[in-house]
Amino acid sequence: MVPKISKIPFLFLILSLNAASAEVIWGPTLERSGGEYIFETGNKYPNLSGIRGGSRISFPRTFSLFGIQGIYTKDKIEISGALKTTGWYQKSGEARDEDFFLGSVSTENTTNIATREWSYRDSATIYSGSRNFADGKGKSTVFENRAELYGRYYFQTGNPNYWIDGSGFFLSVGARYSYFKYIFYDVNQYIESTPVFYGPIGMGLTFSNDLWEFFGGGGYRYSSGNFYADFSFMPSFGRIKTRDFHVQRSINFFSENYGLGWASKAEVGYKMGPSWLSYIRINHRRFFSEGRFTSQGGLTRDDLTSNLVSGFKSHINIKDYSIEIGALNKLDWSPGSNRSENSEKVVPNTEE
Repeated sequence: MVPKISKIPFLFLILSLNAASAEVIWGPTLERSGGEYIFETGNKYPNLSGIRGGSRISFPRTFSLFGIQGIYTKDKIEISGALKTTGWYQKSGEARDEDFFLGSVSTENTTNIATREWSYRDSATIYSGSRNFADGKGKSTVFENRAELYGRYYFQTGNPNYWIDGSGFFLSVGARYSYFKYIFYDVNQYIESTPVFYGPIGMGLTFSNDLWEFFGGGGYRYSSGNFYADFSFMPSFGRIKTRDFHVQRSINFFSENYGLGWASKAEVGYKMGPSWLSYIRINHRRFFSEGRFTSQGGLTRDDLTSNLVSGFKSHINIKDYSIEIGALNKLDWSPGSNRSENSEKVVPNTEE
């Protein structure tokens, strides 16, 4: 399967608008990510088959991204965009696929961000107090493409121009699209059977994700001399669609989830001259979602029967962070001076 590319390639078109009366800066970016991605489903109370249990698939968010970014500023307004990619499938660490039983003492914490109760639970897992009857561990690789677009409006003496001193709060909105796919392979699996099975099974599964996130929030920027600092916090709403293909069972699981989250950023930078600067940025992202998934295909009777069910509950939660470094260059839109045209021509003296 050929990985998808960004669905919004027009991000940088804004950078060409009214360029002569605005500032445009651009440059490369390199980002190192870490964290965890967890898909869970289950039921604490018996289903039609009398089973109380569920499953959990865990992937690490350890990989590197590189790309290009651009920023358009005018007066108090800033519009920024970025395109980032892993470029290829990168090793992301050990992944895990668990199937478990739930009992009367098990807990199901489905609410991570409760808007009515104003509560927040910063955990990527939903079910606890379970006992695994199947457990697979193996290696994982990940491929990711990402596109981002943000807008800001500054207050007080805050200014989107990095080379102007000032400080103030800003309001911010934005959107981010990412497509990423995990491959789970070299799997060693334990199954509680008679007799107990434990051994290699080869390829485990592939897990494709299509995620849209929309942000709204604000922050603060301080700029003085050769240094600046920038902090932001933005709650988010998102939708994620996934395709989980289990190779050994020849079955697909398709899910669609919606949820809430937040993203924060802390950035410091150094202005290396009138047109160049460098920065280091720390990003945090949380996304907690709930929805349903359906099954398609399969080899066993139970798998084929599940195709007839309208859907099963699913949770997809992401907690990640990253350290990003980059450089930005301010484009000079002033017309170049052509001294051969603007200076007086020298006429050679031909008089004898």
